[in-house]
Amino acid sequence: MGQTEKTQNRFDAAVGRKLDQLRQQSFGRKIGIILLSIVAALAIGAIFLAVLRVNPLSAYYYLLIRPFRTFSSIGEMSIKLVPILLVGIGVSFTFRAKLSNLGGEGQMCLGAIGMTLIGTSALGQSLGVWSIPVGMAVGALFGALWAGIAGFVKSCFRASEIITTLLLNYIAVQLLSWCVYYPLRDPGGNIPQSAKLAETLPKLFEGSRMNTGILIAIAAVIVYAVVIRRTRFGYRIRVLGGSVPAAEFGGVNRNRYYLIVMMLSGIFTGIAGAVEVAGTQTRLLEGLAGSYGFTGVVASLLGMMHPVGVTLSSILLAALNSGAETMQVKTGVSSLFVNVLEALIVLFILLGMSYISGPRKKRKSKEVAV
Repeated sequence: MGQTEKTQNRFDAAVGRKLDQLRQQSFGRKIGIILLSIVAALAIGAIFLAVLRVNPLSAYYYLLIRPFRTFSSIGEMSIKLVPILLVGIGVSFTFRAKLSNLGGEGQMCLGAIGMTLIGTSALGQSLGVWSIPVGMAVGALFGALWAGIAGFVKSCFRASEIITTLLLNYIAVQLLSWCVYYPLRDPGGNIPQSAKLAETLPKLFEGSRMNTGILIAIAAVIVYAVVIRRTRFGYRIRVLGGSVPAAEFGGVNRNRYYLIVMMLSGIFTGIAGAVEVAGTQTRLLEGLAGSYGFTGVVASLLGMMHPVGVTLSSILLAALNSGAETMQVKTGVSSLFVNVLEALIVLFILLGMSYISGPRKKRKSKEVAV
């Protein structure tokens, strides 16, 4: 090993230890902010429900407890958990690198289109059960390429990936609509949708809609944990997110990593779209991605981009989204109420994080002045 490489390794290790120390110092505060954000969002939601003359305890029962009561309801929750968790893991990669991927909805649409292209084609018919992994791979590729557009624009032109990914969402949604109205439309159907896939993800249990997509989501969490914590690539992503100058000094090509990380994020969100088609809907439909793109972002923020944290927050958000439909039937409150809660949680988290970093910056500026 040359002297330059030894110096590089020592630098990597030193920066990594410093970043971990900073994260550990603020870990307790972040947990407190997240818990307070959830409580504050639920409290404001309770006030809103009370104004509507709805018992908040009853509404929150359907949102937070009912989804876990029966085996069947857990299965219903699981099919919402899978896309939320996959999108949450995908955007966590970008957040780790100080990027923002708000294009989960569009990348899910492209992943769903890729899965449908394989699953409804003559090739899919001939492949049989193997059409599922092939379709997943194509969906992941489509999602990566779609996210890669934002990464390329960010790397080459310094354009905001937030704006780019949001704009790409609109294009992807319209592209999916065009597909179900024209090239992929079921010729024997009267509504805009594709034909049913030749093969779908098998159910795990009789009497439940839980399918093997949950296993794919669990595998994604493990891959994320290993890549971020156990590989040099993941370590450099963390360094890039901690300090761009330090990362560049250590030999990290910022532009190349921005592109790679965005495409890596797109792989997971593309798989989310493919699983939604192959496991839940069994065909391509308009509005298939729903609000999963935004909810996945909430899951990542709520879980602090930690594998376990993102998983737990995804379970919470899946329960909310699953229980929202029952709440609407039982109490008359629109299921969109859950979107309000999610937005409030994000708002309070951002305010809390700003409060933590604000005093620290002021203290540093005073020390410099002295």
